[in-house]
Amino acid sequence: MSTLRDRAIHYGYAIGWRVAGAMPQRLVTMIILKVSDRVLRHDGIHVRTLRRNLSAATGRPATNDLVRLALASYLRNLYEVLALPSWPPRKVIGCVLTEGERQFRATVAARGAVVALPHSGNWDLTGAWACLTRLPVTTVAEQLSGGAFEAFLHFRKRLGMEVLSHRDPAAISKLVEAVRRGRVVCLLADRDLEGRGLPVEWRGRPITMPAGPAVVARRSGAALVPLISQYTPCGMKIIFGSPVEPRPGREGLVWMTQQVADFFAERIAEQPEDWHVMQPFFDRTDRAA
Repeated sequence: MSTLRDRAIHYGYAIGWRVAGAMPQRLVTMIILKVSDRVLRHDGIHVRTLRRNLSAATGRPATNDLVRLALASYLRNLYEVLALPSWPPRKVIGCVLTEGERQFRATVAARGAVVALPHSGNWDLTGAWACLTRLPVTTVAEQLSGGAFEAFLHFRKRLGMEVLSHRDPAAISKLVEAVRRGRVVCLLADRDLEGRGLPVEWRGRPITMPAGPAVVARRSGAALVPLISQYTPCGMKIIFGSPVEPRPGREGLVWMTQQVADFFAERIAEQPEDWHVMQPFFDRTDRAA
């Protein structure tokens, strides 16, 4: 049974998806700049956590300018998620540049692919672009409250994606089966939501990352491919990493996941403002609390 809060969330997103696409871009830009500046001045817990994450990701204290850019990038992502259903296919395809796409498509054709990506840029736009360019996507969404999950489930299905709940006990088997049906499995792979991930390092800092991408790739025989999306002034760039070769055993899963972590860390350090992680990430004590 849905609660009043669930219904409010559902209808809130529904209204946003109807209205956002009609907003003038100049107005959107002005709102994003004003809101990001105000949120920075307020310096709430999420802003402070974001600052710590950016400092660790870059290896130097995050300045106010960097945090402001990161907040603006986060708000740009939120606006685009609301506006995406109203974008015609030519706009989705036209705003995306790629790096390494030819090799990636050859890999998909040869053996299939499990894509691991961080919370950077706009991963929903990445999925929409993939579906529109003959790369049908199956993914997993974090199941929060009923209202938010159902709203985003409908939203991603409208973009062409097949979506599973992260609470589905058969999710791994369904993802393996999706690869065998010729679909590209795309999994957000930086945050360890369940706290049962594999121990790896991020620029020398111990963290844990989810094992799912490496497990699905190894079971299905598909290539494990890291990917990151980063904003450009007029659109977004999707960067495909080199396929990670499978290795056996738990040590093999850790090694495979470490290769993904290394790709994420290198690319995020180059453009940290597009990494939208406002939850504790590097401080394992905080994350367990």
